[in-house]
Amino acid sequence: MTSTARGSFGRVPATKTQTKVQRPFLEYVAAFFFVLTFVIKAFVDDAYTMGDVSATVAYTKYVTAAIACLAAFACAFKRGERVFVREFDELLVIFMTFSVVSMILMLATGVMSNVVFFELFKFVMPIILAYSVLNAIDSKTFYRCMVIILIASVAGYLYTLGKDNVSISDFLNADFSTSDSATESSSFSGISLVLTFYFAFFRKRKVWLVLATAFCILTFKRMALVFALVALIISIFAPQFMARRVSKRVVNALKLLTIAFVALWAWMLLPDQEGLFIRIFSDTPRMFTMGRSETFRYLLSSGFQSYGFGSANETINSVFGMPFEMDLIKIALELTPLVMVLFVWLYWDVAGTTLWGVFIIGFFMLNMVTSDSLTSNFCLTLAYITCGLVEYGTPKKLAGKKVRFSKRGGAR
Repeated sequence: MTSTARGSFGRVPATKTQTKVQRPFLEYVAAFFFVLTFVIKAFVDDAYTMGDVSATVAYTKYVTAAIACLAAFACAFKRGERVFVREFDELLVIFMTFSVVSMILMLATGVMSNVVFFELFKFVMPIILAYSVLNAIDSKTFYRCMVIILIASVAGYLYTLGKDNVSISDFLNADFSTSDSATESSSFSGISLVLTFYFAFFRKRKVWLVLATAFCILTFKRMALVFALVALIISIFAPQFMARRVSKRVVNALKLLTIAFVALWAWMLLPDQEGLFIRIFSDTPRMFTMGRSETFRYLLSSGFQSYGFGSANETINSVFGMPFEMDLIKIALELTPLVMVLFVWLYWDVAGTTLWGVFIIGFFMLNMVTSDSLTSNFCLTLAYITCGLVEYGTPKKLAGKKVRFSKRGGAR
């Protein structure tokens, strides 16, 4: 009798012909459109921002991502579920919570905004894409995909710099204290960092790690730059620590620290604490946060009425011409502090049980306190995939012994 895998979908028996022909074909289709999605993003996103291409062209990446999802799910149905189940379920709980609370707020305020629906779509898209391809594409094919994505992203980045008449040598004039550099790029910084995380762990050829790290440094986002350099150093000098298992107690402590840090950071940005802020950071909140403190204060003083996830972004963009960029504070303002606590508690679980997974999610959590990551949906796709490959693709070590993990992610 054919066994059935536990999880969100059951295993479908496959004939020998299906196993040899259809499964690889579906896997290749998923891999091709997965890579094509990031190639389109690399060469189109900045061009769309500058008005050189239409929205129709820019949004083709969502079409290719959808095709990759469909092919990957078809392959996964035949293969049977394997990995990233618990993380996928918890991320979906976050998405459903965001959606339900947003619907309630829209009904209560009478405001129906397309921005809310689009923000919810951008939140769930990387979750579904990462989960589907993780259960369809093998690790060797993923490595090839990541190499192609890295090369295409670097090419797209250099092409953008060339159009702006910026050369690599302009990086030498960068000012780290003010995060000012002609080579800075919000479009590529997140992806370059996650690729650094990936190649730091899966280090078959160091050239890709060096290229990804240099790429991230050139994009010149200060926190990403620091994490990329730390990843490079750990990968070269202490790789044995990357797969070490982290206890649940440590992860729970990190969850509590994150929640406390959000509350402390929001308090520090209040007008009454400006003197204290200047004494600690030797700079005004406005300059230190690059204007984010002003948008936060505006929401508090203007009587902002939330109508769902993304409503603060829409409000601030209409006034300041920029989004509201502190993700965790934004969730607290838009969907209540309780929802923010739920988000932090469940999102940390994506890190899994390895030190490297905690390092990756630690960056995103820290960035969500002071800046934004949730709008970088394709960057998060690669982050979820990397965490899944690290968690389920390698043996874990606990007290010097290898620990096998079940399909549901629990240690045996």
